[in-house]
Amino acid sequence: MQVLPNAVSTSERRSAVRYKLKLPVIFYWNDGTSHTDGGCTCDLALNGALIRSASCPPIGSEVRIEVLLPSPDSNSEELRIHCVGKVTRITRKGSFATFEVEGDFDDDHITCQAFN
Repeated sequence: MQVLPNAVSTSERRSAVRYKLKLPVIFYWNDGTSHTDGGCTCDLALNGALIRSASCPPIGSEVRIEVLLPSPDSNSEELRIHCVGKVTRITRKGSFATFEVEGDFDDDHITCQAFN
């Protein structure tokens, strides 16, 4: 496993409880070109997420993520929680990368989307 330069141990920076949740995520970033990709969370906290994907934004990039949550009841809506933050760390292993996004999730960033 290779840790890229400028990576800091997450235990030194953690200020919120992390939950080991594997949830689908869609992420967006712009480096002169708009990018959209997907992956899954490895863990999730109120101040960010650790995401595993085949591709990832570069360190320092502003990224918008949408974590998809199943509906808590049996209706046909899915919940999406949104976060805008910065990529602070990338670790590569084989054809996958894991990257950390630091940003805030809050109640203002929850939406419902009905399935058709």
